Amino acid sequence: MRLRTAILLIFLCLGFAPGCRAIRRTVDSRQSIEARRMSREGLAAIHQNRWEEAEKLFEAALELSHSDDRAYWGYSEVLWQKGQHAEAISHLEQAVRLSAGAPELRVRLGNMYLEEDRVDDAATQVAHVLESTRDMATAWALHGDILVRQEKLEAALASYHRAISLDRQSPQVRLAIADIYSRQQRHDRLLATVDQLEESTIPTEQAAQLEMMRGIAMRELGHPDSGAQHLQRAIALGMSGREVYHELAKTELASRRFAAASHAIRNALQLAPDDAESLSLAQNIQQAQARLAADTANDDLTQER
Repeated sequence: MRLRTAILLIFLCLGFAPGCRAIRRTVDSRQSIEARRMSREGLAAIHQNRWEEAEKLFEAALELSHSDDRAYWGYSEVLWQKGQHAEAISHLEQAVRLSAGAPELRVRLGNMYLEEDRVDDAATQVAHVLESTRDMATAWALHGDILVRQEKLEAALASYHRAISLDRQSPQVRLAIADIYSRQQRHDRLLATVDQLEESTIPTEQAAQLEMMRGIAMRELGHPDSGAQHLQRAIALGMSGREVYHELAKTELASRRFAAASHAIRNALQLAPDDAESLSLAQNIQQAQARLAADTANDDLTQER
């Protein structure tokens, strides 16, 4: 029965081509509408972290229509989440083409390129965006990220500050600014920047990095006690690499808390027993402790005389 119906439809289309084209347009229109609906539901699912549901919706949308940029965009996010980065980029590139270069999609594509170390490709995307609009905070933030990769720190700062002027509620940009100030050892500027952050908006991993930067800055500005507290907070938030233990040891040493400094270095040496920096810091702590003991003994001897 279905075969006969199909044959009949083919015959009717051949005999009445204009009418059949109208039918096809109606069917295509209905499919496009349904695909857009599925894309909207898929994007909503992503926002609620329902990734498997989102994947099914975008796959169904793409089966219905190959002209819905949102379906390609949404499916690229699903693929990216699954670690399938090459496929994700391919789908987002198609979304950019279908959207005639929508700035938001270009910026997202640029960010994906940058995460894959395709710096020049990322720069091309952001250049297209900034040629068409100068008031998009995410574009300036991406521009800053690219300049950081190129070690153009002052230019990156200018881009980040432009992003902040357009969107003051941007913790990731402020963190990027703070990181540059930390690398430049501009500790007062670093503290002024992080004091404006709403820490509740920062993921735990980045909050730990922020606490470490604060700790180093406070030590370098002559406040090692406060610096040690920030570094200990970074460790409590999950930071456990050698670097944080090295910085904590230096900070405790600046306060002459030798036992605490030695404990920090022991933690670092547990991670890498032959690490040259850890061994050097351990030796510095022992030497400082020995000097203090010698100075104390000399003072006691002088007083006795």
